[in-house]
Amino acid sequence: MMSSQDRIPQTLTTMEAAFTLHESRELQEEFWRHQERMGPIAAASPGFVAVIGGPIQRSRWLYFSGKWQTPQLMDKWQSDSKHKPMQDAAHSRWFSSVYLRKWRLPADNEALTGPLLLELAIARRDPLEQAGIDRILDEMVDPSLKLHGALRFETLTGEFETQPYQFVGPVQEFPALAPVRYLLITHWADSDALQGWLGTGIVQQLSGYGDVSTTVSVPIRHDPGERKYLRPDGLQRDAVH
Repeated sequence: MMSSQDRIPQTLTTMEAAFTLHESRELQEEFWRHQERMGPIAAASPGFVAVIGGPIQRSRWLYFSGKWQTPQLMDKWQSDSKHKPMQDAAHSRWFSSVYLRKWRLPADNEALTGPLLLELAIARRDPLEQAGIDRILDEMVDPSLKLHGALRFETLTGEFETQPYQFVGPVQEFPALAPVRYLLITHWADSDALQGWLGTGIVQQLSGYGDVSTTVSVPIRHDPGERKYLRPDGLQRDAVH
């Protein structure tokens, strides 16, 4: 049977997700052990591109992202028998809360209809000092995003970060793209607002802290009933356990 993932352009696909863990140290250690074990298994799956994770500044959430070559191949990994037990245990044992959204690169000449995901990466040789991170966020990122209308940053449905972004890092990723990388994640109502912000000179400012790259993606919707914990609009899955 054809799924929603078969009917859309087959471009690079990103899962943007975050979770919190139950407070038991034993359960947390168990989770990280299993997470480490899953890395090579995921990396061997067809279409795998990357897994990325890390702490989020000024947030209770832990960032987690996977990238596959196409929506269909990410879908295959989601239902892979080697992946299923980990997913089930995450919900039944480890996660206190979790949300997931999926995005893909636009196809050639595709109109960019929002919401849009912007991933801005800063690649460096060494980790930033906390004072450097605070300066980036307080003096550059926060004021300019508020001025240019980035969307409020939704976590669980109807809940939002206090700031309109997540700043992740230093990330742990496979494969590693640089000695150290940070990710600034934002959401935008439309391409005009997003490009307006990028046109302010923010990229040049942040380039003082490393090599900056940006990626814009469009949302992926699932059909009703295709996934557990799916929101009615098909754009997000989330759960509190």
